[in-house]
Amino acid sequence: MQLISIIQVLLTAALVNAAPVSTISKRADSATVVTDLASISSDIATLTTDALAYTGTLLQSFSLGVIVAGLESAITSATTDATASAAFTTAGSTSVTSAVTTLTPKIVTLLTDLGAKYSVIVSAGYTSLVASALAGIYTDTDALFSAIVAKADAADAVTLAALKTKVDTAFDTATAAF
Repeated sequence: MQLISIIQVLLTAALVNAAPVSTISKRADSATVVTDLASISSDIATLTTDALAYTGTLLQSFSLGVIVAGLESAITSATTDATASAAFTTAGSTSVTSAVTTLTPKIVTLLTDLGAKYSVIVSAGYTSLVASALAGIYTDTDALFSAIVAKADAADAVTLAALKTKVDTAFDTATAAF
């Protein structure tokens, strides 16, 4: 079982590292960040559906690993775009905050559903892999929130901070389980 876990990690890492990396600096804006958040939302929806159906098979585990790698990439891309953006206009800040407001309960649901699959994950022998993935996504998500808050207007920054607290609480609960 450990050999399978190692192979899964190596294949996932190979797929992530094979993704093209651009060294060209790009200028992003709030619309780009909203598009990135939609991509994250889509990845979370897929991950939630697959996590709920998870029975511990190797194929499902590999598939989840690939989805998690894609989610991490999408979060990193959104963070890069938010960081590269100038301060959001009032309308842009409102749009980004609205997208984060819509995304937050999806993140909380995913983490709750993942916790409900704890016994299946333990039985499959992937506890440490899930814990590691959660830690990585938690760190990436914090960086994304920081980048967005730094570009938002003052009123939206307060809303975003409250949303971050909800997400952090859900991550803390999920990571404590693993």
